[in-house]
Amino acid sequence: MHHTLPVLIAVLALPGCVGAAGHRDLVRDAPRFDVARAFGGASAGEGRLKVAFRKTRSVHVESLGAIGPDGTITVDQVVTEQGGKTTNRQWRLHETAPGHYAGTLSDAAGPVEGEVEGNCLKLRFAMKGDLMAYQWLYAMPDGRTIENRMSIRKSGVLVARLKETINRRDQD
Repeated sequence: MHHTLPVLIAVLALPGCVGAAGHRDLVRDAPRFDVARAFGGASAGEGRLKVAFRKTRSVHVESLGAIGPDGTITVDQVVTEQGGKTTNRQWRLHETAPGHYAGTLSDAAGPVEGEVEGNCLKLRFAMKGDLMAYQWLYAMPDGRTIENRMSIRKSGVLVARLKETINRRDQD
């Protein structure tokens, strides 16, 4: 969830192939991914973004999440790409059934769907430019770290990937 590819839609429209980012080593049965705990409060992410035919670049994300009275989780983010380009975005997620989520992302082209399996929250959503985003967020055993892996596909071809580590900033 946390950190998609903010303003790269024009670049992502280029056909091409980017190597897949493996993440089987992150899968665990526990701790179970707790969406409210993961996204409530302050966190910061440091990542590396690889877009087809472009150099890998760093991405920094500051997030602040809150849980509304109806259980909706709202996460406001400031995304800064290498070179200083900054984008603001907002996620809104709510549980539709145990372990199943639906919501919105301000820079998505449609609804966000999510499902928790063990320590992983899997998200999927369409982006502008006929792109599909697939995101896997893994809760780490320390209870404060989330590993984010994301891939963007166009017509089934991988055109971008993000590898990010998110750390909670607030106190428990």
